[in-house]
Amino acid sequence: MKRIVLIISGLLGLILCQATPKEVRIIRKGTPEFTIVLSKDAKPADKTAAEQLSKYFGLICGNSPAVITDDSPSKSREIILGTTHRDTPRVKAVRDTLGGEGYAILFEGKNIHVTGNGEDFGRGTLYGAFEFLRLLGCEFYASDTETVPHSKDLTIPRIDKIVKPVFEYRDTYWSAVWDKEISTKLHRNGNLAGQLPPKWGGGVFYAGPHFVHTFEALVPPSEYFESHPEYFSEIEGTRTAKHLYSQLCMTNEDVFNIALGKVRQWLAEKPDAKIVSVSQNDSFVIGSYCTCETCKAIIDEEGSPMGPLLRFVNRIADSIKVTRPDVAVDLLAYQYSVTPPKHVKPRDNVIVRFCTGGCNGHTIRECPNNANTKSFIERWGEICDRIYIWDYTTNFAQYLCPFPNFNILKDNINFFKENGVKGVFEQGMYQGGVSGEFGELRAYVLSRLLWDPSLDTDELIDGFMGAYYGAGAKKVREYFDYMHKIIADSGRHFILVQNCADIFADLISDEDLKRLDNLWKEAINAAEGKDKDHVRAANLSWRFYKMMSKRGEWASEENFKAEEDRFYKDCNDLGVTRLNEGVNIPWIS
Repeated sequence: MKRIVLIISGLLGLILCQATPKEVRIIRKGTPEFTIVLSKDAKPADKTAAEQLSKYFGLICGNSPAVITDDSPSKSREIILGTTHRDTPRVKAVRDTLGGEGYAILFEGKNIHVTGNGEDFGRGTLYGAFEFLRLLGCEFYASDTETVPHSKDLTIPRIDKIVKPVFEYRDTYWSAVWDKEISTKLHRNGNLAGQLPPKWGGGVFYAGPHFVHTFEALVPPSEYFESHPEYFSEIEGTRTAKHLYSQLCMTNEDVFNIALGKVRQWLAEKPDAKIVSVSQNDSFVIGSYCTCETCKAIIDEEGSPMGPLLRFVNRIADSIKVTRPDVAVDLLAYQYSVTPPKHVKPRDNVIVRFCTGGCNGHTIRECPNNANTKSFIERWGEICDRIYIWDYTTNFAQYLCPFPNFNILKDNINFFKENGVKGVFEQGMYQGGVSGEFGELRAYVLSRLLWDPSLDTDELIDGFMGAYYGAGAKKVREYFDYMHKIIADSGRHFILVQNCADIFADLISDEDLKRLDNLWKEAINAAEGKDKDHVRAANLSWRFYKMMSKRGEWASEENFKAEEDRFYKDCNDLGVTRLNEGVNIPWIS
């Protein structure tokens, strides 16, 4: 059952008593001052917006406002949602500037308009409704944690708010925010969020069975390799279709025709989709691309294995543009294809999804280990109008390893923005369950920054921790700050697949080890209810570090197995299910 944190502030009451004409009273003596209005032909997302406003008004003051349609007589004060017959010329003009997902909160006379332009299932209006609730003091942190003010009298500043997202595509690929409701509240619209029903505003839809690594689906080796090995990578003179070691031959005309036919089939099967992926297979080796004589000639000419790949995708994009000008073709700049080609440029209906890498302890713009990533993104920005980023925000080798990277998230996202990036995919622990290493916090912070990169990261962290860890938040924050500081002070680099013990080797003294143990004990003892479970789950990361480093209670070889079993049992009890990208937590009965 959802836990709601009630905020009762005497200071708020003093402020409200001094309301000026520049403020609008929303609730008076426990009664909402406004009626909610939506079109009689309202979209499902507009109806959800009305339901959510009504629900949270009830939680704030104990009473919910009436909800009427725009064919009803006007009331004295109204909150008007979406496109209605109540729209003024100014509301219509502003809405026309909002794009597919922007929203406006406009004060018109005694009424308040919360509106988007009506595209994309009405997400803009729904986002606006949640932002209006933020103006009232609400915040949405996780599927089981939010804050709601408790007040019988409430005013807000009479200031218009007109917002368009910085990024057209925002996917926080953490299971912590896959719940439909929290996903929408945090304005995620990525491919998994794209499976959201119209009620929750939908998302960015991809045609086909996958949104990435589609070569095997486009030209299946099981169907073609035996009779046509020439369709697949030639590596050192031999054709291969071995899974995770091969790609397609980008200069084979049959491959192009088969892939184009499959792309058209996928678009016919999902006509609402606006993107289709024509992207290389994942691979255990960098050199999985085709080096046949024709492909190699293009690679040499373009100075990159991206050359034949981009030419192939451009041809697909040109072919479908005639009948589907609304669709973009997405390809990866990943592993062998990160280097931009010298001559060929992406068509205007091609999305280049660039995959980051390098050091996760420092920002892309400042770290010498990230120099190639920085340079490649800047160079892609010069030749491509639609770049998406695939970014990595966890340790995929050890999900529970402390991963102190919160200090780089905002700067990296702003670097993407400055280089014309249109979409960002932040990959983390995505297989389900609780993360055990601040995953819920990281997913929240990333989601908020993708919507508004100007937000203060420390304020986001403080707000989340106060709500999520309750009375244990102060001690959790002390630990959190310590782990970030020792990495920052050391200048140490770490990457997305690294042993936990190596990241922190020689950085944590025996004295500090004991001090951090005490911080966690104090945090767990202070927290209550669900807060305690939240703190205990976050503490697993610290315990994992000690286990991997054989320190503290794990220093004794005699006690190691018992402590390990106790650790995994706690993981089981707290819903932490994954050790790493490919391995589950052992089940201890």
